[in-house]
Amino acid sequence: MDVTIHYNGKLENRARLAELLDAARLYCAEQRWACREVDERIVGQVERVMRANVGVMENDAARAGMDLELEPIDDSLQGLLITPHKKSEPIWLTFNRAGEFAYYMPLDDRGTFWEIKALFTRPQSAGIDTHIAVCDFLRFIRDEYMPGLNVYDEANYFESGDANNLGRTLDFSDTGVESDENDSQTEFVRTLMDSTQSEQVTQDAPRRKKIPHQTPKPKRSPKASARKN
Repeated sequence: MDVTIHYNGKLENRARLAELLDAARLYCAEQRWACREVDERIVGQVERVMRANVGVMENDAARAGMDLELEPIDDSLQGLLITPHKKSEPIWLTFNRAGEFAYYMPLDDRGTFWEIKALFTRPQSAGIDTHIAVCDFLRFIRDEYMPGLNVYDEANYFESGDANNLGRTLDFSDTGVESDENDSQTEFVRTLMDSTQSEQVTQDAPRRKKIPHQTPKPKRSPKASARKN
């Protein structure tokens, strides 16, 4: 069972986005984290959650019980896809035009996207040091640029700073039920991880690169192993 770090929020002043991303690039360079640019225009249709209280996690199982509505979209997505360790899922430091944390996951090849504003990452497979490093990075973003950033760490390290409890939680979760390897979003993340592992950030302006759009097959029924919000 994977221990997940959830996060969401909005920049109070979107004019600071460029400053935030410059600081994040430098942070990644100092940590020797792989990183790639995200600069895309999102045009087509988007599935939006209409239910008022979504919770902190949006996955395939959660979508099955949500009230969804299909709407036209013409938005932008800008930011960074950061991989702190080759065994860790990426940190999605990506923002829409309104300055909200967001990602638009392609659902088909006809320009239909799933809007995700409750982002998450799972660094567990990379070990306790990477989990701590990811929390430190999110804390840096919150303290310096996004006071409204909401973070929920299932191991409670972000909130408590208790490394001993974090170690016990990770050890316990390693003996739990494995997540579904056929989860469409998991497969999508793995593809992105494969494409970012060899890329390193420097203080020079990196080349703009497009994230390869995959075509996962969304599942509409809950999985037995899915975690409830």
